[in-house]
Amino acid sequence: MGASLEINDILREFHKISGLRISIHDTEFNEIFAYPKGLSPYCAIIQSNSARKKECLKNDRAAFEKVKTTGKIEVYRCAHGLFEAVAPIYHYGIISGFLMMGQVCDDKIKYAETINAPLKSIVGNTKQINQIFLGIRDVPTELLNSYVLIMQVIAEYVTGTNRLFLGNESIPRLVMKYLKQNYSSKITLKVLAERFSCCESMLVKSFKKEYGTTIMNALMDIRLEKSAEILKNSRLSIKEISSLCGFSEQNYFSKAFSKKFGCSPSEYRKS
Repeated sequence: MGASLEINDILREFHKISGLRISIHDTEFNEIFAYPKGLSPYCAIIQSNSARKKECLKNDRAAFEKVKTTGKIEVYRCAHGLFEAVAPIYHYGIISGFLMMGQVCDDKIKYAETINAPLKSIVGNTKQINQIFLGIRDVPTELLNSYVLIMQVIAEYVTGTNRLFLGNESIPRLVMKYLKQNYSSKITLKVLAERFSCCESMLVKSFKKEYGTTIMNALMDIRLEKSAEILKNSRLSIKEISSLCGFSEQNYFSKAFSKKFGCSPSEYRKS
């Protein structure tokens, strides 16, 4: 309870200085904290229409998915011309949620047609449309960039203090998630021990007990499964796929792949 109140305090203070709505979402993109709680008047009306709401959520989900993939902040314009941004929040090296801000515009005159078009099909009353349009905050791009920077600091603070928890997940499960998200990087037991603040021996024993295999074997399986997927769905060279999946040498990759799948990467692709 204390953690949620503290997070709400952070969001409220950000809103005080920016006037922007800011929210925190879990890894399934569900909103779990927000300040203010309600959507902006414009977004509330847009999302009262099921088709428009679906369009909004699809747009937001695409931004979340991109952040999930890149691990970096994403600044974008929504389907209706409003400015929004999403930043990742981590818990012991794993993305555990997202920080989102927006529902404002940086040039209402330029995007007036895009903003008003959906209102005409929902509201119909010109006077009300004008009132809603005037109610949208117009914030200079330079100031929005400053808000994005502050938002990034907040995301890093929540990450650094581990205020957004993943529930009761064990260290081995967190390690497995980390392997799946970072298989292309150089991963050693030392790196994992430092990431999850525990000794290597405990890490090895607990992981083996949970999954019945070693961490390095699990990482190898993840890398090989991913390489097989890329072989099926891309035209990248074997060398490119080898590097992309975390193998430092192509020959080693080919031997490991043949051992697991019974054929070379080239033969697998042909089949």
